[in-house]
Amino acid sequence: MVKFFLIILLSLFFACNNEPARPTIPAEHINPAKDQAERRKRSEEYCKQHGIPVYNNPNALFLDPEEEVNTRNKDEVVDRALALNYVGLKGEGLEKNILEEIDKKYRVMQKLSPKEKGFAGDSHPSQQELTDATWKYEGLHVLLWALGFIDSLSYPDKQCNVPADLTIIKNMTEEEFRQKAKLRSKKEILDQADLALRINWACVDANINDSPAPGGVDKGVAYERHYTLNWLIRYMDLEWDDITTDT
Repeated sequence: MVKFFLIILLSLFFACNNEPARPTIPAEHINPAKDQAERRKRSEEYCKQHGIPVYNNPNALFLDPEEEVNTRNKDEVVDRALALNYVGLKGEGLEKNILEEIDKKYRVMQKLSPKEKGFAGDSHPSQQELTDATWKYEGLHVLLWALGFIDSLSYPDKQCNVPADLTIIKNMTEEEFRQKAKLRSKKEILDQADLALRINWACVDANINDSPAPGGVDKGVAYERHYTLNWLIRYMDLEWDDITTDT
């Protein structure tokens, strides 16, 4: 008798667990706050003006509302800019003694991420690693904008003016660079992060469909801007090496 009831109970248990899942609200169904909706509208207007397709689901692809975002503080951004400055220069193949002087001037080693430290200590990096490192100049460009050293981020159809950006840092000590830096407002940074998300989404969509970059955008620049701005807004609370550019 006990065995009989055990069989009945077990059959009821597994029957319940095998029931079809009840309908739930889709993961991509956001009721945006006012600032989210307005930010998206501005970004999409910009994209349309430049012939860049926009994401057609009105309930998805939003950044968090402004009140929920805590951007990186000024010292974090300064440190990251100095780290990327060094990474880019190593990517160009600067001699070891020059890199050591840069490290000494800006105390770079303590600012590098774990992956960057591995690259810095590698005496024979691959050509791909060197190329990847020089792309980080685009991230540096975004950070110089975020710190007020560059007035605006231009349309991402070409790479940044690297010599001009490097000169900004080269002409200052670390202390001077930190003192002169003025971190932009959360709103300004979120506006650019939202735009970068939408432009990079269009680039990823073009890749999937084996199409040219929309609006003449440089896909590499679009990716690096999205990556860096996601770091600035603490997207998913990830650190530099682990940043994702979800679209």
